[in-house]
Amino acid sequence: MPDPHCSSCCPVEPPKPEPPVPWPLGALLWLGIILGVGAGAYVGVMWLVSSAF
Repeated sequence: MPDPHCSSCCPVEPPKPEPPVPWPLGALLWLGIILGVGAGAYVGVMWLVSSAF
């Protein structure tokens, strides 16, 4: 336990916020694959709908 006298005369610095952790490469790769498949499916459905009429 710190000395109460020291805490009254020495300013205590608040803890610095932790920097955000970057996403791992695998997570970014899977996110890109999922978004690419979703965009491809959307384009495919739009092309089928537009070619049907």
